[in-house]
Amino acid sequence: MPPEDYSIRSGKGIRWQMTSCSGPGHREMINTGFTVDNLDTKTLEQAESIYEELFISVRRILEKNEAHCMDVEAERLTICQEISDCFKHTFLFERKTT
Repeated sequence: MPPEDYSIRSGKGIRWQMTSCSGPGHREMINTGFTVDNLDTKTLEQAESIYEELFISVRRILEKNEAHCMDVEAERLTICQEISDCFKHTFLFERKTT
């Protein structure tokens, strides 16, 4: 069974693995690496893409609600609501107006 692709956040970057088939006989190649993006500490002003803005916005919401317990449905749903509102107001609205 071939290894699975993955990306796992580790502090200031992402540890990743990607498999592909290439060359004669379609040999399987496994590439791994670590990409530093500093999304653990970047501010919204430092974001370089929509993805980074989204990551930072969600990170800030979770930091603000770190005392909440994900085992408590009401608290979990409140955080989901905040994240959804962030998407609606920040990202979806901007895409429709540009």
